[in-house]
Amino acid sequence: MKRVAFVDESGLKSPCSCIAVAVVVAEVRGSYLYWGLDILSQLKASAGVKGEIKWRFVKRRGLASRALALIGSLETHRDVHHYVDRESFEAWLWRLLTGIKADLYVLDEGLADPRKFPRAVSKPSHKVPGIQLADLLAGYTAELFCKRSRGFSQP
Repeated sequence: MKRVAFVDESGLKSPCSCIAVAVVVAEVRGSYLYWGLDILSQLKASAGVKGEIKWRFVKRRGLASRALALIGSLETHRDVHHYVDRESFEAWLWRLLTGIKADLYVLDEGLADPRKFPRAVSKPSHKVPGIQLADLLAGYTAELFCKRSRGFSQP
């Protein structure tokens, strides 16, 4: 069994913007590519979604409480960052991830350069259910702590 951390973000990566990062950690047997599929399938069926599911859509469908309850039963970590540039974001992300024990870190494609993080890989979120669950939590976190005016509020 492997301890796998699925990592995704929500927000705009431009100077003076707030980025929310969420991590869902799981003990995975077999391939990490399929972990979380059962949880995600429940949400998709409730929402009537076939493709990738996003926080805004879940919220609009009145499923926010259900999604948060399902995710709340998992080990999660989340934080927000005031984005200045990619280099400082990756340094901040490194500090965040070093506080989370995992055998493998699965980053959403484009989040950061996985070569800069030991035991990290990058995968597209639409193909990895664990990343989609982290994306839902990141969307919720951004809604709470990243104000619409792109301001910043610490969790």
